[in-house]
Amino acid sequence: MTFETELRDRLHAGVDQTEIDLGALLDGSVAYGTRVVRRRRLFRIFAGAATVAVLGGVFAHAGSLNGPPDDGIPASTSTTALQEAITPQAALKILLETLPTAGQKGDFTGWPEGIGTQDGLSASLGYTDGGSTATVTISLLNHRFPPECVAGADLNCRIDTLANGSKLQLVENQSSGSSGNYKHLQANLYRKDGLVITLLSENREEYNPGTSPSRPPLSLAQLKAVVISPRWQRQVNPALVDGATGLFTPRPLTQPSSPAAKGSK
Repeated sequence: MTFETELRDRLHAGVDQTEIDLGALLDGSVAYGTRVVRRRRLFRIFAGAATVAVLGGVFAHAGSLNGPPDDGIPASTSTTALQEAITPQAALKILLETLPTAGQKGDFTGWPEGIGTQDGLSASLGYTDGGSTATVTISLLNHRFPPECVAGADLNCRIDTLANGSKLQLVENQSSGSSGNYKHLQANLYRKDGLVITLLSENREEYNPGTSPSRPPLSLAQLKAVVISPRWQRQVNPALVDGATGLFTPRPLTQPSSPAAKGSK
């Protein structure tokens, strides 16, 4: 008899009379099997979620590569539950981020547009570049009126139709009055979705009649680049609204004058 055969026989003889708790053994086997099935199921769930996240990133990247039309303006806009109405402070924050960074900026303010009922908003700042300072005001208006170049009133004015059907008006004016003589540059975008975006740059430096005013700190081309930005929307990311809250306190909405009491003279 070999050593292996003898060892096997002795092991069998030692355990032949041992009692086995089959109930405990069965319960343990079932519990182990349940854990294995649960782990496999969770693995499939997490793997599926990871796949969805990766594909979502791929599609988002593909969408960013497609980009907006040539003029930089979305053909249409949509509102989701994750967005909030733009505020004067949020409009100013976008303006700060879209203006040329070389200039100095300050004197922040803003207000809701309209009398009694809000019909848009405006935000304003002081912008200095090349020794010249202007008050720069962005306005987002919900009403639509056709752009027009007024002969005799506008020094230089042109209206172009962009690729998506929106109309862009560029105006250059000089004004004179009791407070002085000033240079005005303005870009007005009349979008197909009904939103009217205006950006006005008014030189703060007076000039003498018959002389040329100082060079505006912003050109018409720079104003155009700001108003055609796709960032101007009625609804924006809540993080933008929250992050801009501390820039200034908006002026209140203008209220209509109270009607005169009956019989008053």
